[in-house]
Amino acid sequence: MVNDMDPHLTQEWFELLERTALPAGAGVTRFPVGHPEQPDACLLPMMRLPQSPWQIEALATFYSPIFGPINEVNLDVAGLREVCSRIRVDRNQPTARLDLSPLSPDGIFFATAQQALRSAGWIVGTYFRFGNWYARITHPDFTAYIDQRPSALRNTIVRASRKLERRSDFDLCIHTAPGQPLNQAIVDYATVYKQSWKRPEPYPDFIPALCRLAAARGWLRLGVMTLDQKPVASQLWLVAGDRAQIVKLAYDPAFRHLSVGTVLTARLMQFVIEQDQVKEIDYLIGDDAYKRDWTPQRRERHGIVAFNPSSPRGLALAARHCVGRLLHKPIRP
Repeated sequence: MVNDMDPHLTQEWFELLERTALPAGAGVTRFPVGHPEQPDACLLPMMRLPQSPWQIEALATFYSPIFGPINEVNLDVAGLREVCSRIRVDRNQPTARLDLSPLSPDGIFFATAQQALRSAGWIVGTYFRFGNWYARITHPDFTAYIDQRPSALRNTIVRASRKLERRSDFDLCIHTAPGQPLNQAIVDYATVYKQSWKRPEPYPDFIPALCRLAAARGWLRLGVMTLDQKPVASQLWLVAGDRAQIVKLAYDPAFRHLSVGTVLTARLMQFVIEQDQVKEIDYLIGDDAYKRDWTPQRRERHGIVAFNPSSPRGLALAARHCVGRLLHKPIRP
């Protein structure tokens, strides 16, 4: 049975980032922001990077589609305000800038964090991070879902699926559990990724560790397609509660003419809609054009940035941010 919490907001996720996906010298702190009787019931994971020790930021990387406190349901506003105040006035570790992202602008934490920061004396602003494409699923019926997609995509799925399924060397497996088959699937994923158009992973231990964590927690949906026992397409999805998240996808360009990536996406879509019976499919990060064919709805992820008015650097950074907003060209950190 899957956990209904977003995997990217769990203690295990943040531990995984800290263990496998941070540069050397990064310092991580989990601030207790729960209610006074149990402050550790809600934690705000933050980090300082060695290249910017004057800044404290969310424990989030390019792997992170969302950020927030661990166990947000136990968040205490007064506790959050106290932490923000302590960070601002700490002379032992001066902080000019604080950054929280990526956040849902519709989430409770987005408004609560701004309020807490302002009450603690920070100069507070916001900025756009990225678009997020998703689809609502109203019925556990893949045919009904695919009938609403563009005709060009539907035709490609039908034509390419028939062509692949006629091949005696075609195989496709969706891995969900720990064990030796998963270990081989992780190797196959890495093989496909290396052959694809994508840049090498800067932290090569992260994805294998994520796959094993996800398998242990029941989140994993790792699809691998092979032809003649050669892996040609692979995708990493996570399913928690009623939501499927598309984390990573890659295919071997030598097999582009067979639309192997499209067929694998369709099979995983069918699996999560009919087997997992999810209510939402989420492409997570970015406005890539192909995503709207599969997931026609869009929302945004934003960031909160706060500047310390007691710090000359903080005031200079605040002025830079405000000028960017006035010019309608927000200056990214």
